[in-house]
Amino acid sequence: MADESLSPGDLFCYEDFLGELAVADEDDTYIDITRTYVGDPDSEDEYLTLLANREPHQGFNANETLVLDASFRTARLEAITWILRTRKNFGFHFHTAYLSMIYFDRFLSSRFIDRNYTRVVSLISVGCISLAAKMEEVRVPSLPQLQTEGVTFESTNVERVELGILSTLQWRMNYATPFAFLRYFIIKFSRQDSPPRETVSRTVQSILALMREIHLMSHRPSVIAAAATLVVLNNSLTRTTLETQMNSIAYPGFLNIEEVFQCYNLLQQLDVENLHTPRNVNSASRSNDIKRRRLQFDNDGPA
Repeated sequence: MADESLSPGDLFCYEDFLGELAVADEDDTYIDITRTYVGDPDSEDEYLTLLANREPHQGFNANETLVLDASFRTARLEAITWILRTRKNFGFHFHTAYLSMIYFDRFLSSRFIDRNYTRVVSLISVGCISLAAKMEEVRVPSLPQLQTEGVTFESTNVERVELGILSTLQWRMNYATPFAFLRYFIIKFSRQDSPPRETVSRTVQSILALMREIHLMSHRPSVIAAAATLVVLNNSLTRTTLETQMNSIAYPGFLNIEEVFQCYNLLQQLDVENLHTPRNVNSASRSNDIKRRRLQFDNDGPA
């Protein structure tokens, strides 16, 4: 990722995003990892291997990129901030918020938006979290309930966007996220059956911080979970010591050390322990191979 200077809009949105994480105490970002896998403990390796082997077929690690000009970069960060706030307001799982951004990134990898970034991206954000909540949550708020702040949209328009997302993703909505792998890696790498709450919370924050930096389809969820756990437990590993750490737990064969180290380096650069210090907003390179179809919305504000 190439570094770029923060524009005023970027800085405002980035600080807003950091605020969401900074005010989150340990309880806000703590998840009960014992509930992320409820099957036979002896079958956990087999289950996670099955999940991880599906990742390439779901499009992960496909070197996809998003066109992140200044306006879109700002709008995407606003979308992430709004989705995290909505997750907290309704008590959604972190998995649901992450899944929303998978839909978001996949959708916008295939669609071209040529006007009114903020409003259109806001509409897409509502559609993404609505679909993710329907996939993962027991209680799903109505579309008017979801839109508790900022711009609101008619339910019919959100439903049209939902159909557009479903069509673009070919109705493939069941994706793995890093949270499915957290229990395994935190317990393995920490060598504690009941790891400290702080370790779990900081690992969740690492994943959320990385979410704003990358196209979520460009890194496998299993790799992100392993790298986030490692950087929280020790943020000064070299390529050699990271490999030693992974070999020490007889890590699953689905993990590639180079991929984990690349993601680990990204997390090191983010310096999650010091989120109060704004960093340069990075942009992904433009890919000429991705064909983008024009996306048009009517009845939702002026062009």
